[in-house]
Amino acid sequence: MKRGMSSDKPPGTASPEHSAPVGADDQRLVERLCAVTQRVVYFPVRHHSPAAARLLAEFIDARRPAAVLIEGPSDFQPYFAELQLPHELPIAIYSYFRTDDGDRRGAYYPFSEYSPEWQAITHAAGLGIEARFIDLPWAEVADMDRVTHRYADAELRRGRYVRAVCDRLGVEDFDDLWDKIVESDGGLDLADYLRRVHWLCWHTRLWEAEISQADQRREAFMAGQIAAALAEFSGQLLVVTGGFHSSALAARLEGFECPGTAPVESAESPPSFADRGIALTTYSYERLDNLAGYDAGMPSPGFYDHAWQSQSRGEAFSHAPLVRQIVAGLRSRKQTVSTADLIALETSARALAALRGREQVWRRDLVDAATSALVKDELQYGCRSQLLDAVHDVLRGNRRGMLADGTRRPPLVVDIKRQLEQAELELSRGAREVELDLLEPVDRNKSRLLHALAVLQIAGYQRKGGTDFLARQDLTRLWEVWRLGWSPEFEATAIEAARYGVSLDEAVAARLTELAAIDERSAARAAALLVQAAQVGVEAISAPLLARLESLVLEEAEFTAAAEALGHLLFLYCHDEAFGAARLPRIGDLLAQTFARALWLLDSLGQSTQPPKELLQAMHVLLEAYERAADVLADSADEFAVVLERVEGDGFKPAQLRGAALGMLWTLGKAAPESVLDHMRLFTRAEQLGDFLTGLFALAREVAQRHPQLVQSIDHALLELTSEEFQQTLPSMRLAFTYFTPREKHYMLSTLFESLGLQPTQPLAALKVDAQTAAAALVLEEKLFAALAQYGLEESET
Repeated sequence: MKRGMSSDKPPGTASPEHSAPVGADDQRLVERLCAVTQRVVYFPVRHHSPAAARLLAEFIDARRPAAVLIEGPSDFQPYFAELQLPHELPIAIYSYFRTDDGDRRGAYYPFSEYSPEWQAITHAAGLGIEARFIDLPWAEVADMDRVTHRYADAELRRGRYVRAVCDRLGVEDFDDLWDKIVESDGGLDLADYLRRVHWLCWHTRLWEAEISQADQRREAFMAGQIAAALAEFSGQLLVVTGGFHSSALAARLEGFECPGTAPVESAESPPSFADRGIALTTYSYERLDNLAGYDAGMPSPGFYDHAWQSQSRGEAFSHAPLVRQIVAGLRSRKQTVSTADLIALETSARALAALRGREQVWRRDLVDAATSALVKDELQYGCRSQLLDAVHDVLRGNRRGMLADGTRRPPLVVDIKRQLEQAELELSRGAREVELDLLEPVDRNKSRLLHALAVLQIAGYQRKGGTDFLARQDLTRLWEVWRLGWSPEFEATAIEAARYGVSLDEAVAARLTELAAIDERSAARAAALLVQAAQVGVEAISAPLLARLESLVLEEAEFTAAAEALGHLLFLYCHDEAFGAARLPRIGDLLAQTFARALWLLDSLGQSTQPPKELLQAMHVLLEAYERAADVLADSADEFAVVLERVEGDGFKPAQLRGAALGMLWTLGKAAPESVLDHMRLFTRAEQLGDFLTGLFALAREVAQRHPQLVQSIDHALLELTSEEFQQTLPSMRLAFTYFTPREKHYMLSTLFESLGLQPTQPLAALKVDAQTAAAALVLEEKLFAALAQYGLEESET
């Protein structure tokens, strides 16, 4: 068992007051960590902490160390001067990579004005002190550590020790614990801060079941960077890292005992990068707020920004401005807050703060007071409360960063901006709509560019309407409407897309391939992506995307899904006038493979659970593909007819499907009318007749209406049904005849009358009730006459 884990109680101390006994080794290590006169000073931080930022800035100004070494990506060091440009915070360092095997990822190192790292950078620069990032580049541990917010304090949040201390102090989580022992203590000085934070972080590490390989590799790298700085600089070094790492760095450099400090072996097979980069990007308080659902480090950044601004102005912290903002937010949402409600909120907040030992109202006090004073019945039913949303919105804040001119951008961002400028599609402060005629070359090029941005999810561009190339219900006019509106996230989303490639074409092709890989078993969705790629331009139809779709087609197990994919490919190969994919050999080859797969799945189809409408639509796609893409389906022509004959004769397949197969053979001229009539006689039972005709008419509408004997045979089959059987088959019969237009149904009825020798001089009178009610009346009438006959009560002729 690891030292300090033999008891359910926290080792050494369970609170900042250290009331429990402390081991001598623990005491010696923490005393060293708290020392500020040593050659190396270990300054532990929570990555987004105003109190830590203030004390750190004061230490740098007072002690003026020879160098400041900061937990941050060392591969950004060549561009460190960019951090001194006049940015509007929050911003972030964005690290991204693409491996040879197609893995693409990115991670963030966010900075707000109150981030300790940012204050270390700016104060060191102001004094001419060397500042460096010393952490291992994220790309080199990304396979071990999937956390994409690198300043999220993940090590402290997950610790058993932290949970035990929270229970001891009566707080909910690490955020409240940190507020209690650090942020809300207005009189906290450097010595108390170091003592509290080093003890907390040291015991959190002791209670870890296992220190991750990623943390061990990072700490070994940071220790190496500190050792190199010791050889380079003669003065004091200030090391600014997350508090979890401080003890490990001291142990590696000065020989203390600490979990997770054994020698670290190099990675067995380091990743091979096809591309990697690092750049600044804009950020926002919404993304920084862990209550908003992001992988973030601190709740309510707007609250801590207010605390930071207050202390920067030398003012005592007051929650009153936040309450005023909350009231304004509620009024903007049309929520009425009475004076009594506000008095209750203020009274509850002050009472909670006093109960928790605070001199001023703090974040949790405000949230809990608002919940008790303003929220009435919503939360007990699990409903969302607009009142509480307004509180969180104020405490979150709405600050968004902006990069200063002169900041280096990834090549992809440069390419996107260049193409937008050439196409006159740049964003402006106002919103505008752009309507495009896709048959016009200039508009078609604009459409391709806009679709490329949509694939990469670049903010500010939204398709509002136009031709639907997936549903393809109306292709008489090829057009689109796009809304262009300035978005503060435009540049951030463009920078984040840099992990997909250095040019727009490369990035879109990579993103489409990635999306196809996400749909592991859906050939239909992958084929829809191919249509999307064609809208970007045939250049986006990359070999990996086609290979992925081919793989999915060969693995597809659903007939209707394979047919849906075939429909998309058929459109691209035969009908794509707008985007230039028509008759492309690589699309034709894939179409032939998809047709063969769909045909095989149809042949092996049993009693399908698919809706009948989807089955018939799939059959129609097969027929259309056979008729329109004969040049690439020649090898499947004979097999097509053979499969249809097997399906039509398979008694285990649904009647609709068998009727559809016969209808396709009839349409293709591979089944004589007499043969169709013979096969129809096999489906004269009430439960089959309507379904069979539905399938037959769906696929043989044109030939069926021109064959009078078919109508006569249907009439004969219906006359042989009892009234009850007729009522049973009526719904499916009505569905079957919906495939004909009113004129066609009139023609078929006239043909029937002529064959029966009837020549009505005027139209039949309309029923007073619907057909279903009339059929039900016939059933009742037939049962009534049968009962009368049974008891000899029928009317005699005399």
